[in-house]
Amino acid sequence: MTLLQPFSALVLWLSLLMVTRCVVLVPDKPEEKVYPCPVIQCSAPAVNGLPGRDGRDLRTFSNSVFLILLIIPLVLFHASFILSFSNDLHRQVTALERKVQVLEAELNRYKKVLVKKIFVSTEKEDTFDNGKSFCAKAGSASASSRKEAENTTLKNLITPSMQAYMGISAEQTKSTFMYLNEEAVTYRNRNAGEPNNLKKEDCAVMQDSGKWNDIDC
Repeated sequence: MTLLQPFSALVLWLSLLMVTRCVVLVPDKPEEKVYPCPVIQCSAPAVNGLPGRDGRDLRTFSNSVFLILLIIPLVLFHASFILSFSNDLHRQVTALERKVQVLEAELNRYKKVLVKKIFVSTEKEDTFDNGKSFCAKAGSASASSRKEAENTTLKNLITPSMQAYMGISAEQTKSTFMYLNEEAVTYRNRNAGEPNNLKKEDCAVMQDSGKWNDIDC
């Protein structure tokens, strides 16, 4: 062995030692733990959201919230509209019921009037023909009594010391007194000896006493 060989061996040993020490002196990096978590990617408007399941769930939730917020006002508006419509309908029905009651009362009142005769006096003097024409134009007819109560009512309309034409005449038959509608007279309250047909007296009149007489028309 030469002197150079031990020196080369020493240099090699020192080199290995330094390398070994260098490896030992470098500290180990701590083990990195990986925690899986979704990454939310920001996107501009009109760009699709999260891909996959997370994006689908988020869209479903957003749509549900939007529908709920949209439905609530519609439900409230619908409920208030129904309530308002119901109140208006109730008021209209109540008003109609009141009108029907008023109409029924009026009809009942007119029914009572229709079963009775209404006698009216103009308190004017005129001829038999003019009086008959006047009553016809008014949609009525010359007054005539068909029972005692009606005769009393007519008597009370006659001015004292006056007499009034009745709707009874013998103009058509020239012999028999009849109502103007050509019906036979069913009630009479004549004076004694009347009608006597004196001087062609074909018209019946009522005196202020309620008695009937015949005079020239």
